[in-house]
Amino acid sequence: MTTQDLHPDDLALLERLGAIVGIVDPVPPDVIELGRAAFALHHADTTVMTLVADAMAGAALRATPSARGTSHLLVFEHGPVSIELDVTWRRDFGRILGVLTDASGSLTEGAHVTLETRTVTRTVDLEDDRFTFDRVPLGLARVVVEQSGERIMSTTWFDVG
Repeated sequence: MTTQDLHPDDLALLERLGAIVGIVDPVPPDVIELGRAAFALHHADTTVMTLVADAMAGAALRATPSARGTSHLLVFEHGPVSIELDVTWRRDFGRILGVLTDASGSLTEGAHVTLETRTVTRTVDLEDDRFTFDRVPLGLARVVVEQSGERIMSTTWFDVG
């Protein structure tokens, strides 16, 4: 049964009940983020890059607050392709500066980079193998590389902030 099969009065009642539940017992934001991450698996043919370096993982390296915010460096790889991300956050938003490197030279030509978060999806063109995303909402995010409208590969989900 779909919502199209329901009587209009039943649909109105379901909408009212949904509004009440949304106020009394809303879905926690982290559950929504994890649900989005799980839903993203419907692009199963997209190659997922491996996180090979996280500057925050080393005990000697710590995020330090500064005038430009707190940041860390992430490096993802798959074969000859790597993405280096400088993830900086301050207050309610982050900034991602990235470099896409392809030793084979076949991927970066005509490629686009998309940022996916719980609330935002934005696509930018590469400029000399570099890209920037400003005003990134804090929370889970990933970067997807597309070429000719096809999703080629993506990073794993990482935390902004």
